[in-house]
Amino acid sequence: MTTAINWEQLATTSHLETVTKIKWLLDEEEYEEAREGLETLKNTMSRAERKALASQLRGLMLHVLKWRYQPEKHSTSWIRTILDARNEIIELQEYMPSLNIYFVQEIWGDCFKKAIEGAKAEMNLSRKDIFEPVPLTWQEVFEDEYLL
Repeated sequence: MTTAINWEQLATTSHLETVTKIKWLLDEEEYEEAREGLETLKNTMSRAERKALASQLRGLMLHVLKWRYQPEKHSTSWIRTILDARNEIIELQEYMPSLNIYFVQEIWGDCFKKAIEGAKAEMNLSRKDIFEPVPLTWQEVFEDEYLL
């Protein structure tokens, strides 16, 4: 019998070490402990993918807000950032289909609030400055073409 493994700590520290430990447990026929490790690893990886998609969505929204409110500063860099974020989101959704439209809709409001804060900072607005943009639409974030 093996000693108890802190799967949560191991899985958040190193996926490779976690898989190595699970493989060792399987070789030792410690199936229940290996199953627990697999479940924890799956959950940890799923959280990481959800966080990655939320991060990309916030960045995408931030740049669309800047595009909307700073037309004099449009640049190819902003266009590339918007396209890159859209592509990253698509790739994350292909890799993990549960990160579908429903998940995006679920996190939309929170991501928008955080994007506003980020846009204020990047546009050099203080916390006291009033910046209450009209909510972004799905079309603006995912479909509109941004060109110079």
